[in-house]
Amino acid sequence: MNTCFIYCRKSSEDKERQILSLDDQERTCKELAKDKGFAVLGVYKESKSAKRPDHRPEFSAMVERVSKGEVKHILCWKADRLCRNAKEGGTLIDHVDYNGMLIVTPTMDYDRNNSTFLFIEFGMATKFSKDLSDNVKRGMNTKVQNGWRPGSAPLGYMNDFFKPKGQKEVLPDPERFDLCRKWWEIMMTGEETVVSSLKKITAMGLRGKRKSGKPVSTTEAFRFFRNIFYTGMFDYNGERHIGKHKSMITLDEYQRVQDIIDGRKRVFKQRNNFYFMKLLKCGECGAAITADRKTKHYKRSGTSQIFIYARCTKKLGPCHQQYLNADEVEKQVREFIASLEIKPAFVEWIKKSLKRRNEREFDFERAQKGKLSKRLDTILVEKKTLYGMKIDGMIGEEEYQKEKARLLTEEKQTKEGIEVDGVASWTKTMEETLHFAANVTRIFNIDDIEVKRAVLRILGSNLFLKDRLVRINGKKAFVFLKTAEKAFNEKKGRLEPENSLITRDNTTLSKNDSDMERVKGVEPSSHPWEGRILPVNHTRILTLKVIILEFDKKQAGAWK
Repeated sequence: MNTCFIYCRKSSEDKERQILSLDDQERTCKELAKDKGFAVLGVYKESKSAKRPDHRPEFSAMVERVSKGEVKHILCWKADRLCRNAKEGGTLIDHVDYNGMLIVTPTMDYDRNNSTFLFIEFGMATKFSKDLSDNVKRGMNTKVQNGWRPGSAPLGYMNDFFKPKGQKEVLPDPERFDLCRKWWEIMMTGEETVVSSLKKITAMGLRGKRKSGKPVSTTEAFRFFRNIFYTGMFDYNGERHIGKHKSMITLDEYQRVQDIIDGRKRVFKQRNNFYFMKLLKCGECGAAITADRKTKHYKRSGTSQIFIYARCTKKLGPCHQQYLNADEVEKQVREFIASLEIKPAFVEWIKKSLKRRNEREFDFERAQKGKLSKRLDTILVEKKTLYGMKIDGMIGEEEYQKEKARLLTEEKQTKEGIEVDGVASWTKTMEETLHFAANVTRIFNIDDIEVKRAVLRILGSNLFLKDRLVRINGKKAFVFLKTAEKAFNEKKGRLEPENSLITRDNTTLSKNDSDMERVKGVEPSSHPWEGRILPVNHTRILTLKVIILEFDKKQAGAWK
């Protein structure tokens, strides 16, 4: 009785174009074997592409058995299921021509007499694969040039399923985009590792893109934070491109997280529940202030009482500072906070005065954006010149890619600068600062350790504990506001010119004696509250990264 092998293949990268599945192919071939009177010795099935040789283990195993003479017949649904490349096609044709092998399909039998048709079948299949590959690459390159990253969208994004293939845009995933942004914010605090942040964001409800809804794996988490895609750029074929998709973070935020992951910035782990820890320092030796719990047991009543004391860790050498009860620390801290809180009436008055400043801010911002626009034009010329130097052989591929990446990064940052509405940001900053200063006691009373720490970091600097006294230098912004409020109250709403709190005509703020400068950023730059939103229940939500104002010494001195 004649024996045969059955071979079934489905291309893994062409799933949508398969006419018959593997099971259908096997069933068709078994019916064919029965009609031909063949005994099936083995069935080989795999989901692999046949474009490249030696990439299919099942096919290689079958050909090896054929070479040993175990069978003389191979059954398949169609000849191009066997191969789509010249090397493996030549091997099969050689077996047909010189070893008497017969390839049987439902439409045709291939033997030595008509093996030429196999050349045609395999040749057409090979040509189809090459054309398909070229068309796909061409479509991918066109998509890249249009600013869209080919392939499946990363976590937090989704492909537009309604547009035709090759024109699909990358859109924010409504279920995951905000959670992914929150995940970046958690990492930017500097308090978490990738693994610990993954546990937090998973608890908040983030799941992977798969339909199974499984949590994001650790490997996916590291890949998430290394992906430049989230800044609005993407890498493709070793080159960096500016994308048209909505960015999730800025380049600065991306780099900050890279520094944290690479260990260039210290990652803090919170192990205690007292807000003054990692906040206050010893005024004598400079070491950190820690907290001790002392339990006092009362024999007569059988009860006990816990006392908490703040003390120097003494890790930097001998120190003679004594313990201070945590209740006394709390009392002194609250006195400091109350000394900088301002009244709502003064807030409304200063808002009206500061709005007059916006006209100068508009002029300044317009001039700055004009400069940035000119720089964008210059970058475009530099990119064209760089490409011309590459074509002319004046620079190598490595140098070209390096300079191109630099120009693309600068172009991205410049565009971000143009898009920022500085005047609106200034107005919002002032409103948030004044709101914070007027509600600082209520915010500090929130039962959240990190809220209390943030309030103190925002209000003051150089926080020391020495001789049982809490010493804090108030930030110039809040000291100025409190001083101005006192003058405002003394003059019953009218600030005198000689105090430089208003201009000489008592109607507008002076250009020379400017009240405050532009926001210069968040301080301290790496503290764990940067970018966090306070969970304020009975006050308006307050974003910490827009409430710290730094004053230039010369400008601040003008108000004295």
